[in-house]
Amino acid sequence: MSDRIEDLDKLYPGLKFKDAVYTEKTNTCVINFLYNPECFTPNDEKKKVIDAKMQEIIGNFVPLQANFISCPLDKRAIANHTYTTITNTFPAISKNFSYDDVSVEIDNINVNVKLKLSPSIFDYATNLKREQLIAEKLKESFLADFHVEFVKKDENTPQSSAIEKNIEFMSSIKVAEEKTVFELTDVQNIIGNNDYTLAIDFSKVKNVIENVVICGEVTTSQRRTYTRKFTKNGVSKDVERTFYMFSLKNEGKFLNCNIFPRQTDEAKGDLIEPGMKVCCFGSFREFNGRLNFTAISVARCEYKKEDIKSKIKGVNENYHVVFPQKYVDYEQSGLFDDEDKVIPGTYVVFDLETTGTEANKDAIIEIGACKIENGKITETFSTFVNPERHIPADASKVNNIYDDMVADAPTINYVLPDFYKFCYGSTMVGQNVSFDIGFIYNVSKKLSYNFDNPLEDTLQMAHEKLPGLKNYKLGTIVERLNITLENAHRALNDAIATAKVFIKLK
Repeated sequence: MSDRIEDLDKLYPGLKFKDAVYTEKTNTCVINFLYNPECFTPNDEKKKVIDAKMQEIIGNFVPLQANFISCPLDKRAIANHTYTTITNTFPAISKNFSYDDVSVEIDNINVNVKLKLSPSIFDYATNLKREQLIAEKLKESFLADFHVEFVKKDENTPQSSAIEKNIEFMSSIKVAEEKTVFELTDVQNIIGNNDYTLAIDFSKVKNVIENVVICGEVTTSQRRTYTRKFTKNGVSKDVERTFYMFSLKNEGKFLNCNIFPRQTDEAKGDLIEPGMKVCCFGSFREFNGRLNFTAISVARCEYKKEDIKSKIKGVNENYHVVFPQKYVDYEQSGLFDDEDKVIPGTYVVFDLETTGTEANKDAIIEIGACKIENGKITETFSTFVNPERHIPADASKVNNIYDDMVADAPTINYVLPDFYKFCYGSTMVGQNVSFDIGFIYNVSKKLSYNFDNPLEDTLQMAHEKLPGLKNYKLGTIVERLNITLENAHRALNDAIATAKVFIKLK
């Protein structure tokens, strides 16, 4: 049927079949079309013709609905997308390649793209006919016929590493946001290392948030124990460990907290006493329908309330550097499979590769993400990121990403606005999400973006729904669920595998 349904493309110039989405709950099928407003207008007369053709191809066993999505051809958008496609998909070609090396001409729905390449790269790319692959990639994302031509650059032409400085992109609208924070002084460590100067107002927190600092006065503190199983040399034994539960009060609001210190720090928890002012670094968790706080570190302190107005950037209207790609997975169940799982809402499952493990010191070198809508993976977002520093050998050994692979990639200040747009309005999901979101929070604060999305963790889901695994690494979980994971420790591959885990366990 897929061959016949694409015959819908032939009805009118400027009209292109995108995909079909079947919703079991309502027993309806929405047929999505892209159209170029320069060539086609979806008026009533044309809709009737299209409806009749859909009925002819698909039949009457399910109600059909046509949905038309405007897809204007814009030189700037195509040039941006071409640049990103080459740098992310064809790293060998992107050597010494810049945005200025892309030129675009549009004639109706025909797009001619010329790419200037250095002499050595020109010979390599031409011999392998890479222009055809690039044209096919572009055709997947735009309603047009693409012709790509390579042009040999003059060796004396100065190279530019600049990415387009788009006005909207570089000066996003900033929205004033009032916040209450607490200035911390006289910080003295109890458990862990605390060098924080500001804490948030925990009374304003309504959702799960990772890696934040809170403060308050201790009202109660209790020492508790729990049993943890350790395995060494194939022998398991139960070990009793200590944790602390305490309550904080601030501005008339109360918050239940806990901390699970290292064995060497267990006795230090006894220093947390009622009446003491403390600050804690950690994350909000939901338990029995209420938000609690799990601390990683605790310190004595003094704090003073401050009302400030910070500015956060809004969502750009368009993507400018990294363009999402339509996702096609031939392993997914068929369009009309009754066993398709519907998960209401929109989720973005993401994974990062980094130069190290410390969010406040190390840098992101790759972002991979995929969007889940109503239980189906629909789009992907993938890009290398230039960390503007050397990638340590230990990191490269894990992710197989090296300095030359990211040398021509955009830096995080260009990537993050597009990633923010991709994630906006969704729940963000990760495998051990606190690690990856810590890096996103760190750079987003510096660039004035507010990632306040709800979070879900497939690691926690696996612990709850797949008890007894030898470990809870992503590779072990996907093996248990019969999910394919190829080329692990590359961001997009890990994100897609994690998305499939999420769909199965949700």
